[in-house]
Amino acid sequence: MIGTGRDPVIINDTSQHALASKMDVTKELNIKSFLGVPIITKSGEIFGTLCAIDTSLYTFQDKEVVLLQSMATFLSYFIELENSENLYRQLVEKSPDGIIIEKEGELLYANPAAAILHGVSNEQDLIGRNISSLLVSEDTFDNDQKIIKTCQQMNTVNVMERKLKQENGEFLDIEAMEQTLIYRGEPAKQIIIRDVTDKKKVEHFIHNSEKLSLAGQLAAAVAHEIRNPLTGIKGFIQLLKGSAKENHLYYDIIMAEVERVNEIVNEFLYLAKPEIPIVKKNDMVELIKEVIVLLNTQAILKNVKISIDVNTSTTLISCDRNQIKQVFKNIIKNSIDVMSKGGNILVSILKTGTKLVVIVDDEGIGISKERLSRLGEPFYTTKEKGTGLGLMISRKIIEEHNGTISFASIVNEGTTVTVVLPIAADRC
Repeated sequence: MIGTGRDPVIINDTSQHALASKMDVTKELNIKSFLGVPIITKSGEIFGTLCAIDTSLYTFQDKEVVLLQSMATFLSYFIELENSENLYRQLVEKSPDGIIIEKEGELLYANPAAAILHGVSNEQDLIGRNISSLLVSEDTFDNDQKIIKTCQQMNTVNVMERKLKQENGEFLDIEAMEQTLIYRGEPAKQIIIRDVTDKKKVEHFIHNSEKLSLAGQLAAAVAHEIRNPLTGIKGFIQLLKGSAKENHLYYDIIMAEVERVNEIVNEFLYLAKPEIPIVKKNDMVELIKEVIVLLNTQAILKNVKISIDVNTSTTLISCDRNQIKQVFKNIIKNSIDVMSKGGNILVSILKTGTKLVVIVDDEGIGISKERLSRLGEPFYTTKEKGTGLGLMISRKIIEEHNGTISFASIVNEGTTVTVVLPIAADRC
């Protein structure tokens, strides 16, 4: 091939050149004279050859060679620039982080990742929108918008935790890195948007683990010391009640409160030293019915009706019977407690694939979205006299049984708790 070296190739008469005279292109274009100069990039790579041809015999002069070399050098700069632009364009367009450019509040550019984060099919759908339709204003989520790092002068970079408003109205936790730049000759602002949902979940998990560790230490330190005197108090109250001729109601109230303290102590003891589960095949329907019998008296007193609806014949699970009963006792008791005006609790059991799903629906006051996301956290409760340990222990038990527990609620309509557990294998 002609012109693959680093020096110019000069052929004043192709018919006298052994290689050039045999090439198809020479014959097709009737090339009589040829001058070729390599296009060499800054890295030393030969990109191609810049050629000058003539269909008549011509003797190329030195100044013409120098001119073509200058043109080849200029062309190499242009090629490198285009390659750099293509590289940067790919870096931006293929970036997993959303990248937007805005000027005076108007979106001028958005990459595909920004469109995906926002929930639109095409990044062009974002162009021209106001930045407030994508990132919430600072006074909306003031606590979530703290500046983490600030550099100064033209290359200022603000890293902030903010909220991204999605097309469906939901808000996404993001980290926004803002920096000024020149876009098409004018000052603008580039914002890199990173989804930190998983990061937040990890932080939340670590935070809860620290709380759980604290609860365990506290439980180990005081639970046994509290339980022993409680047993004595309970015994003496029963003796006093038996010999008392009046104020029996007061004794009943004292006993109820002592039992409540005892329940809390038991929860702390579980945290301090969880029981080793005794796993056997158990019928979920039987477990739920036993829990309903246990809580039915309390439900009747509050004018609450508990019903069960079984939609599958496959109801066996491998579990610790007492632990799973404790989970549903906590869930149903919570439902009863929040239904001060009475109502219905429906426990539905159904099968989905290899999972058994138990859904508990109540007609209570419901829970706001903000508070709902915190259910199951250590020491977080929506009840006046609650500790937040019941649901936390319930979640822990379900997770130890390879299951999941989730909550959904509508204020003033009710709450739904969904527990999903693996169906027992044929062999156990």
